[in-house]
Amino acid sequence: MYYAALERARGDADTRPVPDSPLTVLAKRVTGRSARIVYPDGRRRRLWGSGGSSLPASDEKVGRVGRVERVEGVEERVPSVASAASAEAPVPTLLDVLAPPERETAYRLLRSASWQLVFFLITTDVLGWYTAPMAFAQLGYGPGVLVYTCFWALAFASGQILWRMYLALDSERYPVKCYADLGERTYGTAVRHLFNVLQSLQLVFNTAMLIIMSGSGLAEIIDWKFCYLALNVFFALLGAVLSQIKTIRGLGLFTVIGTAINILVMALTMAGVALYDPVPSQSGHADLSAPRVVAGWVPASRGWYQQVSGCMLAVYAYGGAMIFTEFMAEMRRPRHFWKAALGAQFLCYALYMLFGIFVYSFQGQYTNILPTVNIDSILFQGLTNILGLICITIIAVMYAHIGCKVLYRNVLRGYFGAPSLAAAKSTAYWSALVCAYWAVAWVIGSAIPNIADLNTVIGGACILQFTYTFPAAMLVGHWVQRDAIKGDTQWEPGVQPWSNRIDSWRDASRWRRGFRRYWYAKITLVVFVLGALSLCGLGIYSGVVSAQESFRSGRTTSFSCRAPGQPANK
Repeated sequence: MYYAALERARGDADTRPVPDSPLTVLAKRVTGRSARIVYPDGRRRRLWGSGGSSLPASDEKVGRVGRVERVEGVEERVPSVASAASAEAPVPTLLDVLAPPERETAYRLLRSASWQLVFFLITTDVLGWYTAPMAFAQLGYGPGVLVYTCFWALAFASGQILWRMYLALDSERYPVKCYADLGERTYGTAVRHLFNVLQSLQLVFNTAMLIIMSGSGLAEIIDWKFCYLALNVFFALLGAVLSQIKTIRGLGLFTVIGTAINILVMALTMAGVALYDPVPSQSGHADLSAPRVVAGWVPASRGWYQQVSGCMLAVYAYGGAMIFTEFMAEMRRPRHFWKAALGAQFLCYALYMLFGIFVYSFQGQYTNILPTVNIDSILFQGLTNILGLICITIIAVMYAHIGCKVLYRNVLRGYFGAPSLAAAKSTAYWSALVCAYWAVAWVIGSAIPNIADLNTVIGGACILQFTYTFPAAMLVGHWVQRDAIKGDTQWEPGVQPWSNRIDSWRDASRWRRGFRRYWYAKITLVVFVLGALSLCGLGIYSGVVSAQESFRSGRTTSFSCRAPGQPANK
């Protein structure tokens, strides 16, 4: 925290302009203000003016170190903070071995994102309006609005917790680069490994869900004339090919385009729902003879596990906090993250309310988990599904890319001595890992082809934890440790680790000192964490029960050529 405070003061004094987001660049070009565009490190004169830090253009060494690929390759070999803190002297990092001007330049080059760009990144990561109508069908209007509103408020609060902890722990000397770093700084290396495992599970399950969504959409487009299992294989192979890249370049432009297409598909789906009847087979009905029914409160026909499944759909709708830390690490002004999070999460909440209530009002009990295929119009089905496939493919590749990087850095590099991703020799390792990753995702999706059940299991096991449980748990640990050290002697650079403590965590006095200040808030957070863990178990159990019922009823078959919801006569 000592170095983090110095870093925040240095960031507040940084007068360099923030590089423009892709949308701002486009607007300036269209309005004839190209000369005022602020570029990232490729155009150094526009970034390093007389009022900010200077980049010596003649120093070739600085220019080479400033490349993101080179910095990532070196940083991956840096030991963890826990191991560095336990040594006699801090282990030197890339930033330590450089001269002071070079060190500042290399560290600052890693931060080039504006909060506007992060807004699009969060929106692309979080926005998933497909499941909102199904949640309202399982919960009814009143509970649906209540659940989505409460989880939005909790998700926003969790994002702010991660942001506050990042500001309190990140520094040039000990940078916070991922979600697991926050867990390690708070509870140690074991928690870091736990976070990495759960993050990997969430990402591979997300990829599996997007594979079966793509397969279902394409099967509907071609009128069920091809094997559904083979369509999933096609998307898995396509994802494996697109995921061969080792770095994400131009991500900002793709997120802007992806967000625009995503909202366009939602608008087209709403128009199709209003103009055409639903497809009865998609909701497990033989025909549309029964009048459409909507419920103001919980529908009487829904079991408790289906109601929990509806809650899990709302949980999944706000998932994405697991990569918030990566976004902060790329920002020129990390203090502005709250603007991006507030705008993006509120936009997602508003779209969920609009789309979910609109579609449920028109389709009632015939509502399906995939509204784009639940429209009795070939034109709207084809248009929305084709555009939707583009968005789904981009998101799936992004999730798989991040998931493969987590596995590469923690498994292949940690246990098998794989080279850095910046090295040419890493291509074979990376290609093999990507192919294996997509193969595993295909197996999971084919084994559990019912998307609603898969959503419930993912939401309970992983997404709920990263978005709600872990931020609160880390905040409690951070607060307790921060208040406990106030009784120790002042720490300064050069002092041996833990030598300034007057007691240890084996002593009750340190726990009393840690919990004494704002004890009621800390106890509330502990109760909240326990409640979130209970909901986790309940969500997993309801997802398993719902999946078993789907298999017994014949609506779902593992590794089948028939897609979920496919008409019996097709």
